[in-house]
Amino acid sequence: MESRDIYVKLTDPTGKHKPVVNHHRVWDADRFIASQHKQYDTDAKPGEKRIVSQASKSDYQKFTGS
Repeated sequence: MESRDIYVKLTDPTGKHKPVVNHHRVWDADRFIASQHKQYDTDAKPGEKRIVSQASKSDYQKFTGS
């Protein structure tokens, strides 16, 4: 199995916080995205929930200003 880069966007459904784009190097992208959904949606406390979506490298570069 080979690792790959993945970019994840976390968006606050209430709009109180700006979206965040993160970069991760993962072995299994589907499993990683599922764990992010569990962490930021299923298991999140009220007010800490985020919408998890895949982003692109260009989204990440715009977010970081690089």
